[in-house]
Amino acid sequence: KVKQFWKPYLPNVDVEWFFGLYSPHLVNNWIAGKIELAYLGNMPSAMLRAQKPDAKWVGIAVYPKGDVGAIFVPNNSKIQSVKELNGKSVATGVGSSHHRILEEVMRQENIKFDILNQAPEVAIGNLEAGKIDAFCYWPPYVEMAKYKNIGRILPPGNMKKYEPYVNAIWTIMASENFSKKYPKILKGIIKADLDLHKFVREKPDEAAQIVFKELEEKIPLQVLKASLASYDYADRFDQEHIDVMQRDIDFLFSKGFIKKEIKAAEWADTSYVKEILSEMKKK
Repeated sequence: KVKQFWKPYLPNVDVEWFFGLYSPHLVNNWIAGKIELAYLGNMPSAMLRAQKPDAKWVGIAVYPKGDVGAIFVPNNSKIQSVKELNGKSVATGVGSSHHRILEEVMRQENIKFDILNQAPEVAIGNLEAGKIDAFCYWPPYVEMAKYKNIGRILPPGNMKKYEPYVNAIWTIMASENFSKKYPKILKGIIKADLDLHKFVREKPDEAAQIVFKELEEKIPLQVLKASLASYDYADRFDQEHIDVMQRDIDFLFSKGFIKKEIKAAEWADTSYVKEILSEMKKK
């Protein structure tokens, strides 16, 4: 948005930006017909597709394939291991990737704890006040908890022990109507996103400063720098991503968040990214 990466590809196109820090807010506005292109988290992408079969998955914004989640307990907690969460209360976003991870923790450790659905900002305050036993979230809230020193990470700190793809995929979604009417615009947007990936990797300090200002300086700059550094920015879109998304869909279906089984391969359109990458190789 700030760097206008789309301009070289779409010089005569104006973009109207619709901001939403949480994907469900964007999903609701998509369903209301207010947006046709969106960056969405993996779980909200699946829930959107379940409600709007014309929603197409056309690109990968972020694919961490790494350890971008952690279970925190209060600093004064007597809990020293994940196993000791048995019977305790753990906050996360119900229906999120980290909800899926926590279910996997319980399965592998053969324990049971209460999963509480709380917004990250609320959970941070509750952890600090000792109102919950633990929480599990994604950046920037992992970095925020470290920055404020309100808790400590339980061993094993590496969540990949439980699920190799933590906080799996952030997608670029487009309505079928938009992609059919404006394929060149959609291709230009995806090209711009690949330029964005390169920029964040090569100029992390400037990228963090932009995000800091866009979020009205409400999240500390150091936290944002650490958050951006924890991600990977995928320049491809292939079967590996589709398989990861299918696991998310299966989880959402098993929990009743979506009522109908859907196949990730049926709404993943990899053609744009593959065409762009092919063109780049020829240059």
